[in-house]
Amino acid sequence: MKKNVLPLVLYCLFFVLAAKAQQRHIFKGEGITTFTIDLTDQNALVSHKALISKSNGLELQENTQEVPEFILKPIKIDLKRPKPFISVYTVWKGNHLDYTKISLDYRTSRNGKSWSDWKSTIFDGHQEQTSERIISKMKFLDKKVRYIQYKASFEKETSDVSITNIQLFQYSPGETSKKIQKQINESAVQKVAKAACDKPSVVSRSQWGAISRNPAATSAVSHLVIHHEFGSNTSSDWAARVRSIQNFHINGNGWSDIGYNFLVDPNGVIYEGRAGGDNAVGAHFCGRNRNTMGVCMLGDYSSVTPTTQTQTALKNLLAWKADKENINPVGSSFHYSVNRSLSHIAGHRDAGCSACPGNGGYATLGGIRSGVNLLLSNGCSGSAPPPSDTTSPTTSISAVGGNTQTGDFTVNFSDNDNVGVTRQYYQVLEKYGSSYLANRRNGFFNENFGQDFGVYDVGSGNWSVINGRLRQTNTTSDNTLWSSYLIQDSGLPYLYEFAAKVNSTNGPRKFGIHIMSSDGTLSQRGNSYLIWFSGEDNKVRIYETVNNVLYFRAIADVSLDNNWAKYRVTYSPAFGVIQLWKNNDYLLNWKDSSPISSGAAISLRTNKTAVDFDDLKVYKFRSTNSVVVTAGNQNNTKDLRTSSGKVKSMVRDDAGNWSTPGNLDITMSFLRSFAKNFNTKLTLYPNEVEDRAVVQWQQPRYGIVNISVYDMQGKPVATMPKDYMDKGKSELDITPLIERLSQGLYLFRLSSGSYSETVKLMKK
Repeated sequence: MKKNVLPLVLYCLFFVLAAKAQQRHIFKGEGITTFTIDLTDQNALVSHKALISKSNGLELQENTQEVPEFILKPIKIDLKRPKPFISVYTVWKGNHLDYTKISLDYRTSRNGKSWSDWKSTIFDGHQEQTSERIISKMKFLDKKVRYIQYKASFEKETSDVSITNIQLFQYSPGETSKKIQKQINESAVQKVAKAACDKPSVVSRSQWGAISRNPAATSAVSHLVIHHEFGSNTSSDWAARVRSIQNFHINGNGWSDIGYNFLVDPNGVIYEGRAGGDNAVGAHFCGRNRNTMGVCMLGDYSSVTPTTQTQTALKNLLAWKADKENINPVGSSFHYSVNRSLSHIAGHRDAGCSACPGNGGYATLGGIRSGVNLLLSNGCSGSAPPPSDTTSPTTSISAVGGNTQTGDFTVNFSDNDNVGVTRQYYQVLEKYGSSYLANRRNGFFNENFGQDFGVYDVGSGNWSVINGRLRQTNTTSDNTLWSSYLIQDSGLPYLYEFAAKVNSTNGPRKFGIHIMSSDGTLSQRGNSYLIWFSGEDNKVRIYETVNNVLYFRAIADVSLDNNWAKYRVTYSPAFGVIQLWKNNDYLLNWKDSSPISSGAAISLRTNKTAVDFDDLKVYKFRSTNSVVVTAGNQNNTKDLRTSSGKVKSMVRDDAGNWSTPGNLDITMSFLRSFAKNFNTKLTLYPNEVEDRAVVQWQQPRYGIVNISVYDMQGKPVATMPKDYMDKGKSELDITPLIERLSQGLYLFRLSSGSYSETVKLMKK
């Protein structure tokens, strides 16, 4: 191992002279040490296996059964009274390097005798790596650490790899003085007092202690790119962290300056980044940085959510820039980095070369875009005036032929707004006793929890209907379950509505709804989206469940209390877009790149919280002002199967204003009764079929219906896709099943829960 003293002395001399010439403040405890490990010298290693030392460095041994590994000798960190921490990273040089196939560990010591356990680090996929130069992630050590040692292992199938040398960097950024800390704190306070759409207060490069660099080239900015630092989420001195990043980018990555245009700490303080201003071409977007402005959230948001202060600062900063450059924050346009349309507010990962800004950071981008858009709509004022368009649209309904019908009928909708209606939904209801329900097989749902309360699945929790409302009183279960089957397979958008009132005054105060669920009875509802409100931190989150596993997707602020409120969710299966409202306040949108295309259930859920629910409704999208409503009491595929019902309508304008429901009462005068010739047993009509056939039966309760055909030896030959039926007399057209059969005698079986019947079927 060779300690290169001369380069270190020259670097330090340059560091001091440059700082003096440019009046740069040197921070107490600031310093750097660099060691170059020459791997042509085996004395640099404590041990190695399956590796061969050659003139060009260390090479992996061919056809080895051992895992290639080496341990470097410990090095002493010769920093004089480092403060407030020590940042360390390594730079590896060689040939055919693949950072994904190398595991790196390190351990530390204060005295060179007692060592910590080995800790894992990584080669930073967040940075740009090549086959000849790779960089490990920057780690932060306690300022009292004096020794560090590294261990590396390689995947056995790795071949043609040679390592020439490894540079070990140890940097102390020095302690930010109280005077500068005060200036930084003041800038954070001033940020709130800025005028509409002005640039928020920013800690200058001279304040945080940047090494002076020449201004970078500039370009017009069309896209705003969000990053995370991928570092620790806590610090006593965030300005020192920014200095560490600049050191890392210059010495580790080999860039001319810090790569980002701005950085934001968890307290919401914004720091100026690359020299040259917000239009400076940075080094942050996979080598394709023109026409972008890069903003880095300090911390690691791989799995945690950025603080509210960070998100607020981001919205203020991006709103200023979007206003300045006339950028639509919720829009997208072509960018050469991806050779396609790119969201104007994008994440680093959208360029396809990184997981940055982490799952937690990326999930907030929908809320960031919405927040920036809202700021721009309101003139960027913190105490925003109401939107200019506060006029709600209207909708009304009429039926061709009047309010009394005998079968399928056409309804016409009249939708009006002072600017324009952008979304239109409708609902068909059936009257049972004193209540209005809906045909859940056709994607409609309506439950006001009256005396004719429907049949539903109830899992954990204490669910009951009290005074016409659904009440859940269990405050120990973290996942209560109430669900209903609801076929959501139209491919068109749906509108979900419900009212809720939290009765708990402490605890999590969490509640929400699963939509597009593949199975409402499972713990995480199979595949679904969970819209999850939390009074604990006044947030709404969107989760996606995949194969009954919950994944966090997006987050936004929402004010929650113990009062009744109406919640709306719209979802477009074709585009994967979810949008949320509380009352008429727009909260959040998120787009799923792999959207769920169909669902079979919806489900209410609470977490250790007592909640009342009411008025749970699902509407279907209509693209025109005319819809055919299917009606008839002879089979379960019709929209309206009872002697009276309603058609409802809801519309929204572009400003997010919702109409009051339009309503049309309908009376049905059916020409023939389904009860005629109907018995309690399963009946095939006709029993000897050529092509078309219908099956009739008495459904014992709502649920899944399975239909199969077997040969006379009991071997299955054809099945129908599973279906859902309401309780009572039921009928299905099974022609698609019959068409798949050859001539002959078969066994036809229908089952639903414990109910099962089999009859003979002759195909002519």
